[in-house]
Amino acid sequence: MLYIHPGIAIAGHVFVFIYTWLLLAGKERRKVEFMGAVAWVLVLAGLVTGMIWAQWAWGTYWSWDPKENLTLILFITVCAALGAYFEKMEKWAKRLAVLSCAVAIVTMLTSVIMQGLHSFL
Repeated sequence: MLYIHPGIAIAGHVFVFIYTWLLLAGKERRKVEFMGAVAWVLVLAGLVTGMIWAQWAWGTYWSWDPKENLTLILFITVCAALGAYFEKMEKWAKRLAVLSCAVAIVTMLTSVIMQGLHSFL
């Protein structure tokens, strides 16, 4: 899992930014929807592969680690942004996508800011 989970999680974060950029730039609807779907799948895959790895490593799927919680919040905000976009509420979709980017940044910084299973302190 060391070679699978981190790469998928990082790719999910990257695609959240790509989706947000395409959305804010007013690009073609099909591209925005596709990149949003890719971001959603990768963030979900990052959560699931992390849960599988945690089960192997610590004997539990979820341990309420700050990074786990923030990744769940990231997934929820991406879901909300995509839902708003598919419902043609573009103003809310843009706000939620920007919020998703902010959550992605905080999630990435969590490893060096807070103590937890994912910390580098």
